[in-house]
Amino acid sequence: MSSGNGGTGLGAQLYGLLPEVYRTRDNGDLRDYLGSCGEVLDLVRGVMAQRLADAFPDHPDAQGWTLPYLAELLDVKLLSPAEPEQRRELSQAVSLRQRKGTPGSVAQVAQDVGQYAWDTEDPRNEPSEPVYLQEGWRRVAVTPRVGQPLLPPESLGALPLPAGAPARRHPALPAATVDLRYRSRKVALPPRGDGSSRPPLQENVHGIPAAPGHFDDVSRRTPDLRRPSARQGQVHPKRVAVFTLPRVGFFPPGWEFGDTRPLPVPPESSRVLPRRRLGPLPPEPESGDYVLENLVLDGENVIVGNRPLVMRNCVIQGSVYIDAFDTAHVIEDSIVTGIVTKNLGNELVVRRSALGHLQLEAGLVDVVGATVEDSLLGSLESTALIALLSVTVLGSMDVARCFANDSLFAGSVTPHPGVGNCFRYCRLPEAALGAYTVAGQPAEAYACTSEVPRFRATAFGAPGAGVLSSDSGARLLDGAEDGGELGAYRHRRYALRDEAVLARLRESLPAGMSAILVPDERLGLALPVVTPPST
Repeated sequence: MSSGNGGTGLGAQLYGLLPEVYRTRDNGDLRDYLGSCGEVLDLVRGVMAQRLADAFPDHPDAQGWTLPYLAELLDVKLLSPAEPEQRRELSQAVSLRQRKGTPGSVAQVAQDVGQYAWDTEDPRNEPSEPVYLQEGWRRVAVTPRVGQPLLPPESLGALPLPAGAPARRHPALPAATVDLRYRSRKVALPPRGDGSSRPPLQENVHGIPAAPGHFDDVSRRTPDLRRPSARQGQVHPKRVAVFTLPRVGFFPPGWEFGDTRPLPVPPESSRVLPRRRLGPLPPEPESGDYVLENLVLDGENVIVGNRPLVMRNCVIQGSVYIDAFDTAHVIEDSIVTGIVTKNLGNELVVRRSALGHLQLEAGLVDVVGATVEDSLLGSLESTALIALLSVTVLGSMDVARCFANDSLFAGSVTPHPGVGNCFRYCRLPEAALGAYTVAGQPAEAYACTSEVPRFRATAFGAPGAGVLSSDSGARLLDGAEDGGELGAYRHRRYALRDEAVLARLRESLPAGMSAILVPDERLGLALPVVTPPST
Protein backbone atom coordinates (compact mmCIF):
# COMPACT_ATOMS: atom_id res chain seq x y z
CA MET A 1 0.00 0.00 0.00
CA SER A 2 1.12 3.54 -0.70
CA SER A 3 1.90 5.93 2.11
CA GLY A 4 -0.21 8.62 0.47
CA ASN A 5 2.55 11.14 -0.23
CA GLY A 6 4.00 9.77 -3.47
CA GLY A 7 6.80 7.87 -1.74
CA THR A 8 10.42 8.86 -1.49
CA GLY A 9 11.99 6.73 -4.25
CA LEU A 10 10.91 6.09 -7.80
CA GLY A 11 7.30 7.00 -6.97
CA ALA A 12 8.33 10.55 -6.12
CA GLN A 13 10.46 10.71 -9.27
CA LEU A 14 7.55 9.54 -11.45
CA TYR A 15 5.24 12.11 -9.89
CA GLY A 16 7.82 14.85 -10.45
CA LEU A 17 8.08 13.96 -14.15
CA LEU A 18 4.37 14.61 -14.73
CA PRO A 19 3.38 17.90 -16.36
CA GLU A 20 2.49 20.61 -13.89
CA VAL A 21 -1.12 20.65 -15.05
CA TYR A 22 -1.68 17.05 -13.86
CA ARG A 23 -0.07 17.70 -10.50
CA THR A 24 -2.13 20.85 -10.04
CA ARG A 25 -5.44 19.08 -10.74
CA ASP A 26 -4.51 16.00 -8.70
CA ASN A 27 -6.61 15.45 -5.58
CA GLY A 28 -4.10 12.92 -4.21
CA ASP A 29 -5.25 9.80 -6.01
CA LEU A 30 -2.68 10.11 -8.78
CA ARG A 31 0.09 10.69 -6.26
CA ASP A 32 -0.94 7.59 -4.32
CA TYR A 33 -1.12 5.49 -7.49
CA LEU A 34 2.36 6.49 -8.62
CA GLY A 35 3.60 5.99 -5.08
CA SER A 36 2.32 2.39 -5.15
CA CYS A 37 4.00 1.80 -8.50
CA GLY A 38 7.19 3.36 -7.15
CA GLU A 39 7.24 1.00 -4.19
CA VAL A 40 7.18 -1.99 -6.53
CA LEU A 41 9.88 -0.46 -8.73
CA ASP A 42 11.99 0.29 -5.63
CA LEU A 43 11.80 -3.37 -4.65
CA VAL A 44 12.76 -4.47 -8.15
CA ARG A 45 15.69 -2.05 -8.21
CA GLY A 46 16.79 -3.22 -4.77
CA VAL A 47 16.77 -6.85 -5.88
CA MET A 48 18.79 -5.99 -9.00
CA ALA A 49 21.27 -3.93 -6.99
CA GLN A 50 21.67 -6.75 -4.48
CA ARG A 51 22.27 -9.29 -7.24
CA LEU A 52 24.91 -6.99 -8.71
CA ALA A 53 26.60 -6.58 -5.32
CA ASP A 54 26.55 -10.32 -4.68
CA ALA A 55 28.63 -10.86 -7.81
CA PHE A 56 31.60 -9.03 -6.27
CA PRO A 57 32.97 -10.37 -2.96
CA ASP A 58 34.66 -7.09 -2.07
CA HIS A 59 31.45 -5.09 -2.49
CA PRO A 60 30.32 -3.72 0.90
CA ASP A 61 26.70 -4.82 0.28
CA ALA A 62 27.54 -8.38 -0.79
CA GLN A 63 25.85 -11.02 1.36
CA GLY A 64 28.03 -13.49 3.19
CA TRP A 65 26.08 -16.57 2.14
CA THR A 66 27.14 -16.03 -1.50
CA LEU A 67 30.87 -16.39 -0.75
CA PRO A 68 30.97 -20.23 -0.93
CA TYR A 69 29.27 -20.16 -4.34
CA LEU A 70 31.71 -17.56 -5.67
CA ALA A 71 34.57 -19.62 -4.28
CA GLU A 72 33.31 -22.71 -6.10
CA LEU A 73 33.02 -20.69 -9.30
CA LEU A 74 36.64 -19.49 -9.01
CA ASP A 75 37.93 -22.84 -7.69
CA VAL A 76 39.08 -21.28 -4.41
CA LYS A 77 39.09 -22.97 -1.01
CA LEU A 78 37.90 -20.59 1.68
CA LEU A 79 40.21 -21.33 4.59
CA SER A 80 40.00 -18.11 6.60
CA PRO A 81 37.83 -18.34 9.74
CA ALA A 82 36.33 -14.84 9.42
CA GLU A 83 34.19 -13.35 6.67
CA PRO A 84 36.36 -10.24 5.97
CA GLU A 85 39.38 -12.44 5.24
CA GLN A 86 37.23 -14.72 3.08
CA ARG A 87 36.19 -11.73 1.00
CA ARG A 88 39.83 -10.76 0.62
CA GLU A 89 40.73 -14.30 -0.44
CA LEU A 90 38.15 -14.21 -3.22
CA SER A 91 38.96 -10.71 -4.45
CA GLN A 92 42.68 -11.58 -4.70
CA ALA A 93 42.26 -15.14 -5.99
CA VAL A 94 43.16 -14.38 -9.60
CA SER A 95 46.17 -12.16 -8.83
CA LEU A 96 47.54 -14.64 -6.28
CA ARG A 97 47.09 -17.53 -8.70
CA GLN A 98 49.10 -15.66 -11.33
CA ARG A 99 51.93 -15.17 -8.83
CA LYS A 100 51.55 -18.56 -7.18
CA GLY A 101 54.72 -19.78 -5.48
CA THR A 102 56.57 -16.45 -5.54
CA PRO A 103 57.90 -14.98 -2.28
CA GLY A 104 55.65 -11.95 -2.67
CA SER A 105 52.49 -14.02 -2.94
CA VAL A 106 53.49 -16.20 0.02
CA ALA A 107 54.08 -13.15 2.21
CA GLN A 108 50.79 -11.58 1.10
CA VAL A 109 48.84 -14.75 1.89
CA ALA A 110 50.36 -14.94 5.37
CA GLN A 111 49.66 -11.28 6.05
CA ASP A 112 46.08 -11.23 4.74
CA VAL A 113 44.91 -14.53 6.21
CA GLY A 114 46.89 -14.46 9.44
CA GLN A 115 46.21 -10.84 10.40
CA TYR A 116 49.44 -10.55 12.39
CA ALA A 117 49.59 -6.75 12.50
CA TRP A 118 49.32 -5.09 15.92
CA ASP A 119 46.46 -2.71 16.62
CA THR A 120 48.36 -0.28 18.83
CA GLU A 121 47.00 2.89 20.40
CA ASP A 122 49.87 5.00 19.08
CA PRO A 123 50.39 4.39 15.33
CA ARG A 124 54.07 5.19 15.78
CA ASN A 125 54.40 1.85 17.61
CA GLU A 126 52.94 -0.17 14.73
CA PRO A 127 55.64 -2.22 12.93
CA SER A 128 55.85 -1.71 9.20
CA GLU A 129 56.45 -5.40 8.37
CA PRO A 130 54.21 -7.85 10.26
CA VAL A 131 55.46 -10.73 8.07
CA TYR A 132 58.98 -11.51 6.83
CA LEU A 133 59.77 -14.40 4.50
CA GLN A 134 63.04 -16.35 4.61
CA GLU A 135 63.64 -19.11 2.07
CA GLY A 136 65.52 -22.03 3.57
CA TRP A 137 67.66 -22.75 0.52
CA ARG A 138 69.29 -19.34 0.78
CA ARG A 139 70.75 -20.29 4.18
CA VAL A 140 72.06 -23.73 3.27
CA ALA A 141 75.86 -23.91 3.07
CA VAL A 142 77.04 -24.80 -0.45
CA THR A 143 80.40 -25.09 -2.18
CA PRO A 144 81.36 -21.95 -4.13
CA ARG A 145 81.83 -22.37 -7.87
CA VAL A 146 84.77 -20.77 -9.61
CA GLY A 147 83.86 -18.27 -12.28
CA GLN A 148 80.23 -17.81 -11.24
CA PRO A 149 79.23 -14.14 -11.69
CA LEU A 150 78.32 -12.24 -8.55
CA LEU A 151 75.08 -10.32 -8.35
CA PRO A 152 75.14 -6.76 -7.00
CA PRO A 153 74.45 -6.50 -3.24
CA GLU A 154 71.25 -4.48 -3.70
CA SER A 155 69.63 -7.26 -5.72
CA LEU A 156 70.27 -9.62 -2.80
CA GLY A 157 68.77 -7.26 -0.24
CA ALA A 158 72.18 -6.47 1.23
CA LEU A 159 73.91 -3.20 2.08
CA PRO A 160 76.66 -2.22 -0.41
CA LEU A 161 80.24 -2.77 0.72
CA PRO A 162 82.38 0.26 1.52
CA ALA A 163 85.15 1.24 -0.85
CA GLY A 164 88.26 -0.88 -0.41
CA ALA A 165 86.47 -3.78 1.27
CA PRO A 166 88.03 -7.20 0.51
CA ALA A 167 86.30 -9.30 -2.11
CA ARG A 168 85.64 -12.12 0.37
CA ARG A 169 83.00 -9.92 2.05
CA HIS A 170 80.83 -9.77 -1.06
CA PRO A 171 77.24 -10.78 -0.08
CA ALA A 172 76.85 -13.03 -3.14
CA LEU A 173 79.63 -15.38 -2.02
CA PRO A 174 78.19 -18.50 -0.30
CA ALA A 175 80.61 -18.30 2.61
CA ALA A 176 79.63 -20.53 5.53
CA THR A 177 82.25 -19.31 8.02
CA VAL A 178 81.03 -16.45 10.19
CA ASP A 179 83.26 -13.37 10.23
CA LEU A 180 83.51 -12.45 13.92
CA ARG A 181 84.81 -8.97 13.11
CA TYR A 182 81.47 -7.70 11.84
CA ARG A 183 77.90 -7.76 13.07
CA SER A 184 75.17 -8.93 10.72
CA ARG A 185 71.73 -7.31 11.12
CA LYS A 186 68.83 -5.80 9.21
CA VAL A 187 69.08 -2.00 8.95
CA ALA A 188 66.96 0.84 7.63
CA LEU A 189 68.18 3.56 5.28
CA PRO A 190 67.41 7.29 5.36
CA PRO A 191 64.65 8.42 2.99
CA ARG A 192 65.47 9.53 -0.50
CA GLY A 193 65.69 13.14 -1.48
CA ASP A 194 62.04 13.23 -2.56
CA GLY A 195 60.94 11.87 0.84
CA SER A 196 60.15 8.33 -0.34
CA SER A 197 61.29 5.46 1.86
CA ARG A 198 63.89 2.86 0.99
CA PRO A 199 63.58 -0.87 1.64
CA PRO A 200 65.61 -2.25 4.57
CA LEU A 201 68.83 -4.06 3.76
CA GLN A 202 71.06 -6.64 5.44
CA GLU A 203 74.31 -5.28 6.86
CA ASN A 204 77.42 -7.51 6.78
CA VAL A 205 75.86 -10.66 5.38
CA HIS A 206 78.82 -12.81 6.43
CA GLY A 207 79.13 -11.30 9.90
CA ILE A 208 78.07 -12.75 13.23
CA PRO A 209 74.25 -12.59 13.65
CA ALA A 210 73.08 -9.90 16.05
CA ALA A 211 70.16 -12.14 17.08
CA PRO A 212 70.67 -15.80 16.13
CA GLY A 213 67.50 -17.60 15.14
CA HIS A 214 65.54 -14.44 14.37
CA PHE A 215 64.38 -12.99 11.07
CA ASP A 216 67.62 -11.07 10.41
CA ASP A 217 69.86 -14.13 10.90
CA VAL A 218 71.10 -14.99 7.38
CA SER A 219 74.14 -17.05 8.35
CA ARG A 220 74.61 -20.20 6.27
CA ARG A 221 74.44 -23.60 7.94
CA THR A 222 74.22 -27.26 7.06
CA PRO A 223 70.68 -28.53 6.38
CA ASP A 224 68.65 -29.00 9.54
CA LEU A 225 66.94 -32.37 9.21
CA ARG A 226 65.06 -32.18 12.50
CA ARG A 227 61.31 -31.94 12.70
CA PRO A 228 60.42 -28.36 11.71
CA SER A 229 59.07 -26.04 14.39
CA ALA A 230 59.40 -22.43 15.48
CA ARG A 231 62.76 -23.28 17.09
CA GLN A 232 64.38 -25.76 14.67
CA GLY A 233 64.33 -27.24 11.20
CA GLN A 234 64.19 -23.94 9.31
CA VAL A 235 67.48 -24.19 7.41
CA HIS A 236 66.44 -26.65 4.73
CA PRO A 237 66.15 -26.31 0.93
CA LYS A 238 62.55 -27.56 1.00
CA ARG A 239 61.26 -25.25 3.74
CA VAL A 240 60.20 -21.63 4.01
CA ALA A 241 60.31 -19.81 7.34
CA VAL A 242 57.52 -17.25 7.68
CA PHE A 243 58.50 -14.90 10.51
CA THR A 244 55.49 -13.12 11.97
CA LEU A 245 54.72 -10.66 14.70
CA PRO A 246 53.76 -12.62 17.84
CA ARG A 247 50.18 -12.45 19.05
CA VAL A 248 49.97 -9.87 21.81
CA GLY A 249 46.32 -10.25 22.82
CA PHE A 250 44.91 -7.41 24.90
CA PHE A 251 48.33 -5.85 25.50
CA PRO A 252 50.03 -4.44 22.40
CA PRO A 253 53.15 -2.31 23.03
CA GLY A 254 52.24 1.04 24.56
CA TRP A 255 48.77 -0.03 25.74
CA GLU A 256 49.29 1.67 29.10
CA PHE A 257 49.98 5.11 27.56
CA GLY A 258 47.32 5.37 24.87
CA ASP A 259 47.70 7.73 21.93
CA THR A 260 50.43 10.21 22.82
CA ARG A 261 50.41 12.15 19.54
CA PRO A 262 49.75 15.89 19.87
CA LEU A 263 46.24 17.01 19.03
CA PRO A 264 44.58 17.36 16.60
CA VAL A 265 44.99 13.94 14.99
CA PRO A 266 43.50 12.95 11.63
CA PRO A 267 40.29 10.85 11.76
CA GLU A 268 40.59 7.12 11.10
CA SER A 269 37.39 5.68 9.69
CA SER A 270 38.91 2.20 9.31
CA ARG A 271 39.33 1.66 13.08
CA VAL A 272 36.55 -0.11 14.92
CA LEU A 273 37.34 1.67 18.20
CA PRO A 274 38.82 5.15 18.65
CA ARG A 275 42.31 5.43 20.09
CA ARG A 276 42.48 5.89 23.85
CA ARG A 277 44.00 9.05 25.29
CA LEU A 278 45.20 10.09 28.74
CA GLY A 279 42.61 12.26 30.46
CA PRO A 280 40.99 13.22 33.77
CA LEU A 281 38.36 11.09 35.47
CA PRO A 282 34.93 12.73 35.03
CA PRO A 283 32.74 12.97 38.15
CA GLU A 284 29.80 10.65 38.62
CA PRO A 285 26.61 12.31 37.28
CA GLU A 286 23.47 12.84 39.33
CA SER A 287 21.28 11.21 36.67
CA GLY A 288 21.75 8.85 33.75
CA ASP A 289 24.64 6.44 33.21
CA TYR A 290 28.18 7.00 34.44
CA VAL A 291 29.90 6.76 31.04
CA LEU A 292 33.66 6.38 30.64
CA GLU A 293 34.87 6.09 27.04
CA ASN A 294 38.24 6.09 25.23
CA LEU A 295 40.06 7.08 28.40
CA VAL A 296 43.42 6.24 29.98
CA LEU A 297 43.68 6.75 33.76
CA ASP A 298 47.08 6.44 35.39
CA GLY A 299 46.95 5.58 39.08
CA GLU A 300 43.33 6.64 39.67
CA ASN A 301 40.56 4.48 41.13
CA VAL A 302 36.99 4.55 39.86
CA ILE A 303 34.32 4.49 42.57
CA VAL A 304 30.71 4.04 41.48
CA GLY A 305 28.17 4.76 44.22
CA ASN A 306 24.93 5.88 42.58
CA ARG A 307 24.66 5.51 38.81
CA PRO A 308 25.03 2.56 36.39
CA LEU A 309 28.59 2.25 35.12
CA VAL A 310 29.15 2.06 31.36
CA MET A 311 32.87 1.71 30.59
CA ARG A 312 33.97 1.33 26.98
CA ASN A 313 37.46 1.23 25.52
CA CYS A 314 39.29 2.43 28.62
CA VAL A 315 42.55 1.66 30.43
CA ILE A 316 42.31 1.99 34.20
CA GLN A 317 45.67 1.59 35.90
CA GLY A 318 43.97 1.29 39.24
CA SER A 319 40.88 -0.36 40.72
CA VAL A 320 37.13 -0.11 40.15
CA TYR A 321 34.70 -0.36 43.05
CA ILE A 322 30.99 -0.70 42.22
CA ASP A 323 28.57 -0.05 45.08
CA ALA A 324 25.50 1.22 43.21
CA PHE A 325 22.27 -0.41 44.35
CA ASP A 326 19.71 -1.96 41.96
CA THR A 327 21.53 -1.06 38.73
CA ALA A 328 23.30 -3.04 36.00
CA HIS A 329 26.83 -2.26 34.86
CA VAL A 330 28.80 -2.84 31.63
CA ILE A 331 32.55 -2.99 30.96
CA GLU A 332 33.56 -3.45 27.30
CA ASP A 333 36.89 -3.43 25.43
CA SER A 334 38.72 -2.16 28.51
CA ILE A 335 41.74 -2.99 30.67
CA VAL A 336 41.74 -2.67 34.46
CA THR A 337 45.06 -3.55 36.04
CA GLY A 338 43.75 -3.57 39.62
CA ILE A 339 40.69 -5.08 41.31
CA VAL A 340 37.16 -4.80 39.98
CA THR A 341 34.85 -5.21 42.96
CA LYS A 342 31.06 -5.36 42.79
CA ASN A 343 29.33 -5.15 46.13
CA LEU A 344 25.76 -4.12 45.36
CA GLY A 345 23.74 -3.79 42.18
CA ASN A 346 22.37 -6.06 39.53
CA GLU A 347 24.35 -8.03 36.97
CA LEU A 348 27.80 -6.90 35.84
CA VAL A 349 28.51 -7.61 32.15
CA VAL A 350 32.14 -7.77 30.99
CA ARG A 351 32.96 -8.17 27.29
CA ARG A 352 36.34 -8.34 25.51
CA SER A 353 38.21 -6.92 28.49
CA ALA A 354 41.19 -7.73 30.71
CA LEU A 355 40.76 -7.41 34.48
CA GLY A 356 43.52 -7.94 37.00
CA HIS A 357 41.15 -9.38 39.60
CA LEU A 358 37.37 -9.71 39.61
CA GLN A 359 35.62 -9.98 42.96
CA LEU A 360 31.90 -10.27 43.68
CA GLU A 361 31.46 -9.56 47.38
CA ALA A 362 27.71 -10.15 47.66
CA GLY A 363 25.10 -12.17 45.82
CA LEU A 364 23.14 -15.40 45.65
CA VAL A 365 24.13 -18.73 44.14
CA ASP A 366 20.89 -18.92 42.15
CA VAL A 367 21.10 -15.39 40.62
CA VAL A 368 23.77 -14.46 38.08
CA GLY A 369 25.92 -11.74 39.60
CA ALA A 370 28.23 -11.27 36.61
CA THR A 371 28.55 -12.43 33.01
CA VAL A 372 32.04 -12.38 31.51
CA GLU A 373 32.58 -12.96 27.77
CA ASP A 374 35.78 -13.13 25.68
CA SER A 375 37.86 -11.73 28.51
CA LEU A 376 41.09 -12.30 30.42
CA LEU A 377 41.12 -12.38 34.22
CA GLY A 378 44.17 -12.39 36.44
CA SER A 379 42.18 -14.08 39.22
CA LEU A 380 38.55 -14.54 40.20
CA GLU A 381 36.64 -14.64 43.47
CA SER A 382 32.87 -14.67 43.89
CA THR A 383 30.23 -15.55 46.46
CA ALA A 384 27.50 -15.40 43.79
CA LEU A 385 26.71 -17.30 40.62
CA ILE A 386 28.92 -16.20 37.72
CA ALA A 387 28.66 -17.04 34.01
CA LEU A 388 31.87 -17.32 31.96
CA LEU A 389 31.94 -17.64 28.16
CA SER A 390 35.37 -17.89 26.51
CA VAL A 391 37.32 -16.63 29.51
CA THR A 392 40.91 -17.25 30.58
CA VAL A 393 41.78 -17.07 34.29
CA LEU A 394 45.54 -16.93 34.73
CA GLY A 395 45.60 -17.26 38.51
CA SER A 396 43.40 -18.68 41.23
CA MET A 397 39.62 -19.01 41.08
CA ASP A 398 37.28 -19.45 44.04
CA VAL A 399 33.63 -19.22 42.93
CA ALA A 400 30.63 -20.45 44.91
CA ARG A 401 28.82 -21.50 41.71
CA CYS A 402 29.88 -21.22 38.09
CA PHE A 403 28.49 -21.70 34.59
CA ALA A 404 31.45 -21.84 32.18
CA ASN A 405 31.79 -22.62 28.48
CA ASP A 406 34.88 -22.63 26.23
CA SER A 407 36.95 -21.26 29.13
CA LEU A 408 40.47 -21.94 30.35
CA PHE A 409 41.45 -22.00 34.02
CA ALA A 410 45.24 -22.05 34.18
CA GLY A 411 45.73 -21.58 37.93
CA SER A 412 44.33 -23.24 41.00
CA VAL A 413 40.58 -23.80 41.21
CA THR A 414 38.80 -24.25 44.53
CA PRO A 415 36.02 -26.73 43.72
CA HIS A 416 32.52 -26.42 45.16
CA PRO A 417 30.80 -29.55 43.83
CA GLY A 418 27.18 -30.44 44.37
CA VAL A 419 25.71 -26.93 43.99
CA GLY A 420 24.77 -27.17 40.29
CA ASN A 421 27.95 -26.03 38.54
CA CYS A 422 28.30 -26.47 34.79
CA PHE A 423 31.65 -26.59 32.98
CA ARG A 424 31.42 -27.34 29.25
CA TYR A 425 34.41 -27.54 26.88
CA CYS A 426 36.76 -26.08 29.48
CA ARG A 427 40.26 -26.64 30.76
CA LEU A 428 40.36 -27.37 34.48
CA PRO A 429 43.21 -28.48 36.76
CA GLU A 430 43.27 -32.22 37.24
CA ALA A 431 42.17 -32.03 40.89
CA ALA A 432 39.22 -29.75 40.14
CA LEU A 433 38.19 -31.83 37.12
CA GLY A 434 38.16 -34.93 39.31
CA ALA A 435 36.05 -33.18 41.96
CA TYR A 436 33.43 -32.21 39.37
CA THR A 437 33.25 -35.69 37.78
CA VAL A 438 32.88 -38.04 40.75
CA ALA A 439 31.46 -41.43 39.83
CA GLY A 440 27.92 -41.98 41.07
CA GLN A 441 27.13 -38.24 41.24
CA PRO A 442 25.76 -35.90 38.57
CA ALA A 443 28.69 -34.73 36.45
CA GLU A 444 29.26 -30.98 36.55
CA ALA A 445 32.01 -30.99 33.89
CA TYR A 446 31.37 -32.11 30.30
CA ALA A 447 33.94 -32.48 27.47
CA CYS A 448 36.66 -30.87 29.59
CA THR A 449 40.41 -31.42 29.64
CA SER A 450 43.25 -31.03 32.12
CA GLU A 451 46.08 -30.49 29.61
CA VAL A 452 48.63 -27.96 30.85
CA PRO A 453 48.48 -24.79 28.72
CA ARG A 454 51.51 -23.00 27.35
CA PHE A 455 51.18 -19.24 27.04
CA ARG A 456 53.33 -16.72 25.24
CA ALA A 457 53.33 -14.78 28.52
CA THR A 458 51.85 -15.54 31.92
CA ALA A 459 52.20 -12.16 33.63
CA PHE A 460 49.07 -10.02 33.43
CA GLY A 461 49.80 -6.92 31.35
CA ALA A 462 52.68 -8.42 29.39
CA PRO A 463 52.34 -8.65 25.58
CA GLY A 464 50.90 -12.06 24.79
CA ALA A 465 49.47 -12.68 28.26
CA GLY A 466 47.07 -15.62 28.09
CA VAL A 467 47.72 -16.27 24.38
CA LEU A 468 48.17 -19.98 23.70
CA SER A 469 51.43 -20.86 21.99
CA SER A 470 51.38 -23.04 18.89
CA ASP A 471 52.92 -26.00 20.77
CA SER A 472 49.99 -26.27 23.19
CA GLY A 473 47.87 -29.41 23.21
CA ALA A 474 45.25 -30.03 20.54
CA ARG A 475 42.47 -30.07 23.13
CA LEU A 476 43.38 -26.47 23.96
CA LEU A 477 43.85 -25.18 20.40
CA ASP A 478 40.68 -26.72 18.95
CA GLY A 479 38.71 -27.91 21.96
CA ALA A 480 36.02 -25.22 21.99
CA GLU A 481 32.46 -26.13 21.11
CA ASP A 482 32.82 -24.54 17.67
CA GLY A 483 36.28 -26.00 17.01
CA GLY A 484 38.21 -22.91 18.04
CA GLU A 485 40.70 -22.42 20.84
CA LEU A 486 39.77 -22.29 24.50
CA GLY A 487 39.94 -19.09 26.46
CA ALA A 488 39.81 -15.35 26.07
CA TYR A 489 40.96 -15.15 22.45
CA ARG A 490 38.50 -17.52 20.85
CA HIS A 491 36.71 -14.53 19.30
CA ARG A 492 39.99 -13.44 17.67
CA ARG A 493 40.54 -16.92 16.19
CA TYR A 494 44.31 -16.96 16.62
CA ALA A 495 44.72 -20.73 16.28
CA LEU A 496 42.27 -21.00 13.37
CA ARG A 497 44.04 -18.19 11.53
CA ASP A 498 47.41 -19.93 11.89
CA GLU A 499 45.91 -23.16 10.58
CA ALA A 500 44.38 -21.29 7.66
CA VAL A 501 47.74 -19.68 6.81
CA LEU A 502 49.52 -23.05 6.72
CA ALA A 503 46.73 -24.61 4.67
CA ARG A 504 46.79 -21.76 2.17
CA LEU A 505 50.57 -21.85 1.90
CA ARG A 506 50.48 -25.57 1.16
CA GLU A 507 48.49 -24.67 -1.94
CA SER A 508 50.69 -21.69 -2.87
CA LEU A 509 54.15 -23.20 -2.48
CA PRO A 510 55.71 -25.47 -5.13
CA ALA A 511 55.35 -29.22 -4.70
CA GLY A 512 57.49 -30.59 -1.89
CA MET A 513 57.89 -27.24 -0.12
CA SER A 514 56.54 -26.63 3.37
CA ALA A 515 56.09 -23.50 5.47
CA ILE A 516 56.96 -22.89 9.12
CA LEU A 517 55.37 -20.11 11.18
CA VAL A 518 57.93 -18.48 13.46
CA PRO A 519 56.71 -15.76 15.86
CA ASP A 520 59.50 -13.21 16.23
CA GLU A 521 59.25 -10.29 18.64
CA ARG A 522 62.17 -8.55 16.89
CA LEU A 523 59.83 -7.70 14.02
CA GLY A 524 58.18 -5.27 16.41
CA LEU A 525 61.41 -3.36 17.07
CA ALA A 526 62.46 -0.34 15.05
CA LEU A 527 65.39 -1.03 12.74
CA PRO A 528 68.58 0.99 13.28
CA VAL A 529 69.08 3.65 10.62
CA VAL A 530 72.48 3.70 8.91
CA THR A 531 73.88 5.73 6.06
CA PRO A 532 74.90 3.73 2.97
CA PRO A 533 78.69 3.54 2.67
CA SER A 534 80.45 5.25 -0.19
CA THR A 535 81.46 2.73 -2.81
